[in-house]
Amino acid sequence: MDAHFFRALAAEIGPHLESRRVEKVFAPAENVWTFVVQANDGRKYLLFRPAKSAGLFFMSAMKPVNPSTPPAKIMWLRKRLCGRRLFEPQIDWVNLKLAFTLSPARNSENYNYIIFDLKNGVSLKRELPEDFGIEPQWPAFEQIESEPEIWQQFPQISPPLRKHFSYISRTEAQELLSRLKKNNLSSFYLPREGSGNIRPPRVWQEGQQCASFTSAMEASAKYGERILFPLLEQQEEKGESEALKAGRKKYRKTIKRIEDEEKRLAGLQALKQKAELLQNELYRFKDSKDLQKVTVSHPEQGEVSIDLDPRLTPSENMARMFKLAAKAERGFIHMKRRRQEVEEKYEKLIENNLLPQQQDSQNKKITIPKKYKGMAASLFVSSDGFLIIRGKNSKANHEILSKAASNFDYWFHVADGPGSHVILKRDHPGHDVPQRTLEEAAVLAALKSYRSADSKAEVICALVKDIRKIKGASHGLVTVDNEIARLNIEIDPELDSKLTRKV
Repeated sequence: MDAHFFRALAAEIGPHLESRRVEKVFAPAENVWTFVVQANDGRKYLLFRPAKSAGLFFMSAMKPVNPSTPPAKIMWLRKRLCGRRLFEPQIDWVNLKLAFTLSPARNSENYNYIIFDLKNGVSLKRELPEDFGIEPQWPAFEQIESEPEIWQQFPQISPPLRKHFSYISRTEAQELLSRLKKNNLSSFYLPREGSGNIRPPRVWQEGQQCASFTSAMEASAKYGERILFPLLEQQEEKGESEALKAGRKKYRKTIKRIEDEEKRLAGLQALKQKAELLQNELYRFKDSKDLQKVTVSHPEQGEVSIDLDPRLTPSENMARMFKLAAKAERGFIHMKRRRQEVEEKYEKLIENNLLPQQQDSQNKKITIPKKYKGMAASLFVSSDGFLIIRGKNSKANHEILSKAASNFDYWFHVADGPGSHVILKRDHPGHDVPQRTLEEAAVLAALKSYRSADSKAEVICALVKDIRKIKGASHGLVTVDNEIARLNIEIDPELDSKLTRKV
């Protein structure tokens, strides 16, 4: 996520969450968190997935499907977080971090802060780092123009921003830079590629195919729902891709080796101070031989003991320490470059796996998930390319709600009498469905109901999340908490055979 968009998003979402209580925490997939938070208009869901370029952070009215057994780290987080309120949002926007002070807890571990870090995930801390939220320095525009790698020193000048500067006039680029410095932003954009795929949100307009928003939260939710919900359904069906699993494992191993080498280099680098101390008092030891240890004075630490190689003279020991420290300095430069290469490669892997190719319903190939097999249900594809599922009996009506439907799918049932349940699948909560497809789903519901012989029927349409099974009642009996619409449709008895049918 671009740092400037995160800055605007955090400035909106921080006050929005302030004083709200965290009721529950879930993990619908690896490295994805759902936080159920208290709200005046019912529960809201804060969805969070860390990843530098493909990170997601948004509020939704829809809760993703969660595994029946939560992982251990989620249980750990629940124990220390649930029931506590969020206060005093603090933003470290350059590093993509938003922190909240937590209300006191009975737990003796006494974690005082929760940090949402789009690079590394969620963490609880007793104290925030001293440099948390320090405003960054800004380079001159001429420096931005001349240094392709300027983002390493000034991370707020990201490669996408610098690339955008090259597409617009110098005057426009300088005006945009001035607005970014002042955080004077009022519009947010979701750009599209030539293929129509949506790209991560920006605070500048990229091309003509840009959806525009006046709220960063709205733009983030629109993007997040469109990306995350289809991905979760895909992972539920196929599991995490082998490439992503192998990539994560390789990344962790490589970073561990880099960290181990950095620790070794840090030890060598520390020899420089010892060599300087030895140099200051070398006159005391220049004629000594076979020394294994000497004691010298440090202006702050007092007496310091330095181990020596007895095979070398004190002067040779000093020269060797300087040489090893210089080698460590060169090694750190290499390690920095190596870490950057590994992180860029990993970021590309994450982007390829966590930013799935998006297609319009009409153009995408419908595949039937394994979970539908063995289910007594008829499957159809609407004229606009949407998958429609219809139960064949009361047990199937129960199963398609329990196993086949997402909270944001549409549910259809003929009004005021018995009939089959029909589910219209959507890719994400913001997925628009053409009126023609809505009417076709309603007709399919009417054709397997007590109104099947009539020419017209009234059919209820609701979100699956608003359909509740009645405890202790027979399969298929439900309560509708909220209707979206009642469709008065003409029944086409041939529709079953007209629509492409999947078995």
